[in-house]
Formats: sequence, C-alpha cells, structure tokens
Amino acid sequence: MHFLVVGQWQGSASSRAMRLGDGASAIAADLPRASTTVVEVPAGAGDRLETAVARYTAVLGVAERVAEETSVASEPVLVVGGDGASVLGATVALDADTAFVRIAGSSGYRPLNRAQPVAAETAVLRLLVDRPDDLFPGLPRPSAGSVVLAGVRGLEDAERSALDRAGIAHLDVDAATPDALGAAVDATGASSVFVHVDLDVLDPSEIDGLLEPVPFGLDGAGLVERIQAATRGRRLAGAALTGFAPVDPDRAVDDLGVILRVVGALTSAARIG
Repeated sequence: MHFLVVGQWQGSASSRAMRLGDGASAIAADLPRASTTVVEVPAGAGDRLETAVARYTAVLGVAERVAEETSVASEPVLVVGGDGASVLGATVALDADTAFVRIAGSSGYRPLNRAQPVAAETAVLRLLVDRPDDLFPGLPRPSAGSVVLAGVRGLEDAERSALDRAGIAHLDVDAATPDALGAAVDATGASSVFVHVDLDVLDPSEIDGLLEPVPFGLDGAGLVERIQAATRGRRLAGAALTGFAPVDPDRAVDDLGVILRVVGALTSAARIG
C-alpha cells in the first residue's frame, strides 16, 4: 500500500482545524518512508468563489494533487488526512464495480447551498454522490446504491430523510454490527471497496485527539472488526483515514496505538485483496 499524507485543514468547520495537519504528521512519523508521499497543502484558507463550499479553492487544489498522485500509484493508496474532505481526490480509484464505505460518526451529507456555504468535510458524501457538475470536475461520481455509511450517531431527521431519498444505505452505530455492515456492502454487488474511516466514529474514551468528540462511539477493536467486515472477500481499491487532531505531541503519542491498529487493518485488507 502507498501512503499519501494530506494535512488538509481547510475542509473543517472547527476553529481548531489546524490541529488536523499536526495529526496527519504524527501518523506519518510511523509510516514507512519509502512508501509515503506528502502532499503539499496550501498555507492559506482559500476562497469559496461563490460556490456552496467554504474555502473551495484550497480544497479543490488539494483534491487535484491527491487525484494526480493516486492515478499514478502502482498500489492501493491510503490517504492519511487531515479533515474528512481529504478523501475527495483519492476517489479517482473508484469505478462502477467499487463500493464506497464511509465509517464515521457523522454523515458527511449536509446540503449544498450557495447562500450558506458549508465546510467541505460536513458535505463530503454529498460532494461525491450528488454535487453540481462544476464542483470537483474529473472526479468519479459513485452511485448512491454503491455507498454504505456506518457508525453514525446523533443523525438529524433531515439528514436521515435525505439519505433515504438518495437511496444511500446507512447504519447507526448500534445497528452497524460487523455482520450488518458486511451485508450492506454485499447488497451493493461490488467486488471491490474503498473505505473511508473518520476517527470521529470512535468513542472519546478511546481517543483524545478529536475536534468534536461525541459519546457512545466504537472502541478500537470494534472499528477494526468493521473494517474487516467491509473488506472481506473484496479487493481494496483505496482507503482514507481522517480526523486526527491531537492537542499536543505528547497526547498524540497516547492515541497512536489505536490509530496504528486501524492503519494495520486497512493495509492488511490491501494485501489480502
């Protein structure tokens, strides 16, 4: 597997978003150098250019660089973000026979409205499946029926209804057992899978470095089990791991044990596939 380190923060809505760049760097320190590429992230916030996406130019520029690196990679790519929108460029690895599995505490399916621009990571699933044609041109648009969302909690009724209308399979954290997740991926009929793990799916007792911790999430072992369920019997087309935002280097070290087990589960799936 090849690792792309993408310390993007511009897709986050948090005032502490720059911690996400530190998180990507902390994970990168434990990755094999020969298999790791660092994608340059602009220092500035970027401009929305009257789109529905806050800081659009910065997020677009990073997505284009990630797409370029992913397209030339000879192995499946694991994007180590950064905010959740760091995954956008890596989706060039998707084709019509690939399921997109998002294991996250949040839906990523906020509506797009030019009058009220949203942070890219809050609408990343919407940007993949149902974006206007002028946003992120050149990236594949997976069908809603090939998408599985698992591990969410605190889902608002409007988001739930929007997911249902779109035909996106979604499993709240209590319903997202390994068997249920595996069955949902089976139902897509896909023979390969792209897995996006956002660390907000974990319970705050399991990991300290979260910008918006929400209780009653998964533990590390449970997350690994769900990655295994989503990828079992399928080729791993690519993956992303996002959302690590440590307060300081010492506290980052305390979280890395859990995070590296997740990295190990994803790299193991790539080898098996």
